[in-house]
Amino acid sequence: MRRLLFASAMITVLFWLCMPHRVVDAAGQDKQKSDPGRTNASVRKDPSINPADYVGSETCATCHAEVSTKFAINPHSKLALMHGGKGVTCESCHGPGKAHVESGGDATKIFQFSKATPKMVDDKCLSCHADTHANFERSSHGAAGVSCTSCHSSHVFQSEANLLKVSEPKLCYGCHTDAKAAFAQPFHHKVNEGLMKCSDCHNPHGTFEDKLLKSSADQNAICTECHAETAGPFVYEHPPLKTEGCTSCHFPHGSPNPRLLTRNNVNSLCLQCHSASMNFTAPGTPSFHNQANQYQACTVCHVQIHGSNASSVFFK
Repeated sequence: MRRLLFASAMITVLFWLCMPHRVVDAAGQDKQKSDPGRTNASVRKDPSINPADYVGSETCATCHAEVSTKFAINPHSKLALMHGGKGVTCESCHGPGKAHVESGGDATKIFQFSKATPKMVDDKCLSCHADTHANFERSSHGAAGVSCTSCHSSHVFQSEANLLKVSEPKLCYGCHTDAKAAFAQPFHHKVNEGLMKCSDCHNPHGTFEDKLLKSSADQNAICTECHAETAGPFVYEHPPLKTEGCTSCHFPHGSPNPRLLTRNNVNSLCLQCHSASMNFTAPGTPSFHNQANQYQACTVCHVQIHGSNASSVFFK
């Protein structure tokens, strides 16, 4: 008998758990409690949004025909089509258009990106793109007031993938004229030739590294993504590789010297650290080294200057 009573009680509990329940909301209206994955549309709906204030992108296109011509290839418009026309449209970015239309096109009745402050523009864009560009506000671009629309345009763009106004590197050269000059040097990374892009090494939306540099999987300099042979790990590491980085010996963009070296003479480059001085911890040059033989570079003997698994003086 006890077993029957216990089984009956368990069935009652399970039946009660499986039944939908009614709860009362703040307005005193009861609503059905359902699975979190099936949230009621009325709960998700923002009460501050009035659907009657929206006119639809078709209405916008009647006046802004020059803008609507590229809607078919615009990633934002594609999102709308993916969601049955209820996705991102003109009014998702510019706000409700009813007042703008009824006023005969009064520009003050709609959000204008060209008239807004960089902060307002960024807030608009980051309301959707905050997950992928979470560090933008703390980046050097964000701090300098370089807004999203300084580089991107939803209407007139060269690249469908990221809506750039002008393709790289021309876009970056608009501000970074020093980099443009560096890439014109005799020895340079092949950016102007189209084999590389600025964004291969830099993240314009922000990183935790200096100069918006990306980092490799092991959190070392992005250089090792391509120059993997210098990454190690090595039994005998050349300390500057970990402490000062690649730029202690190489210019990152371009150089008048082979291998993008910061000095035109390899010996001079090595002697910057390997000289007897109280300011350097690197070992000085031994007395039997004859620097008079200018044709004999340090790397003739010390061939594994980035690191070695066999020699503490990087012979092999």
